[in-house]
Amino acid sequence: MVENIKKRCNSRLNLIKILSNKKWGLNTFTLGNLYKSLMGLILDYSFLCLNLFSESNIKRIQAIQNSAVRFILKLKYDTPYDILHNEAFDKLKELKVSNRLFELAERYVGVGLSHSVPLVTRLVEEYMKGFESRFIEYPTV
Repeated sequence: MVENIKKRCNSRLNLIKILSNKKWGLNTFTLGNLYKSLMGLILDYSFLCLNLFSESNIKRIQAIQNSAVRFILKLKYDTPYDILHNEAFDKLKELKVSNRLFELAERYVGVGLSHSVPLVTRLVEEYMKGFESRFIEYPTV
């Protein structure tokens, strides 16, 4: 699944590389919207699966986003990650992949609970029961 997502994102990243060239004359705002519509949607629609991926697989997908941000904002390859992510948020309003996945999951559960979606309600109830059972004290003999 990760390879499929990477493959789809990389083909779109190539388009962003080409369009970020000065001769096209596209500004940061336009390139940012292009990124969100081409690559961001892949991540958004895959968020249920992506939340199950290991941290190393999330980092592989984050690397693709980092490349796109570098091309859009015309940052050097050796730009530190903390600066890269701050610039992405400040100028493009783009979160890191892991933060975006958390935001989407939070929104999904919130909407599911507010509309009383049976599956979401049941999952939250089961989670809460499991969470509460960790704090039950058993008498010692």
